[in-house]
Amino acid sequence: MIKHFVLSFLCICLLASATYAQKNRSKKIFHFEAKSVRFNGDGVGGETYFFKPAFELGFGIQYPLTSRVSFNPELTLAQKGFHGKTNYSDSTYTERNLSLNYLDVSPNFEIKLGSVSEYASGFSLWGGPYLGIGLWDNASYDIRSSNPLKPGSYSLTSTSGESFSRDIRRLDMGFKMGLGVVSQNFVSIGITYQGGFVNIATDSKSLYNQSLGFYMRVFFDDIL
Repeated sequence: MIKHFVLSFLCICLLASATYAQKNRSKKIFHFEAKSVRFNGDGVGGETYFFKPAFELGFGIQYPLTSRVSFNPELTLAQKGFHGKTNYSDSTYTERNLSLNYLDVSPNFEIKLGSVSEYASGFSLWGGPYLGIGLWDNASYDIRSSNPLKPGSYSLTSTSGESFSRDIRRLDMGFKMGLGVVSQNFVSIGITYQGGFVNIATDSKSLYNQSLGFYMRVFFDDIL
């Protein structure tokens, strides 16, 4: 499935390049994103969600299809995960912090709103599906429980390890989109949302990646 998706993505990029690059000037894209990530689904039932900062860094190519529409395939290193806490009583709890790192392949499309002049500012709406392949991860658990050997006291146990191939699947698929302001077709700043469609939990519960944040994209021509 991953092989077919990647091959299809490469074919689309080559076709777009051959068809439109000669007619319209393409640009390179530098993409940076600061966001808050979490899980969604019944696998987080009863947990208190905490803010978990994450970042995304990637590159792409902007192939203009019309004066307002462009095809923007991107390859990004995306951080995802979850930070939550389950309280069993006023004094006992389990707190987990999962940091997941994916390589996302995104065949995005972008629509420009407002002026299409190279030297004017306007709005842009972009988005498309993505395929995420898990690269590495880290998980930590803090468990505070009653000490059976000493009534009235508690013990805190901390453990860490990997989640991929144990309780989190490496394959993630979903949809990502962004809405922002473009200045002179050079810098774009706005908000972005990402939602997973594939259950990444290996057990009977469901977990889906989700994020909300801010992005900056820089468009630049070839130096030579």
